[in-house]
Amino acid sequence: MREVMLITHFLGLALVLGTAFALYFSAGKAKKLGSEGASFHLNSLSLVKWGNVGLVLSFLSGGYLMTPYWKALGTMPLLATKLLLFLVIGAFFGIVSASAKKAAKGDVAAALQKATLFSTLAVLTGITMVILAVLVFN
Repeated sequence: MREVMLITHFLGLALVLGTAFALYFSAGKAKKLGSEGASFHLNSLSLVKWGNVGLVLSFLSGGYLMTPYWKALGTMPLLATKLLLFLVIGAFFGIVSASAKKAAKGDVAAALQKATLFSTLAVLTGITMVILAVLVFN
């Protein structure tokens, strides 16, 4: 069962990081497209749904995989930091989702700017989480 959960966890991680990277790079491309960029960026924000799916998969599988570590969590600061960053990246995806909804309703420029900022922060947070995971579980 552990192997199935580990595979599920990595698939969730791929969805989360892949979505964060896709949003980051699509925002950069949107800036180069000029007047069509806002429409392109707005459409690319639909990808955030896949990031949310990845968060759910990572949460469920990660909870199972953490079973042997819960009691020792107080002595593993890198693991505790990784778990905290999971909450942070979840918040970032929530903010990007809310920004996408606001952009669809009208305030496009401000909402897209906010989505760009938080997708960039999600990329950095996701990379940090991977680094911490390697350091904790090597």
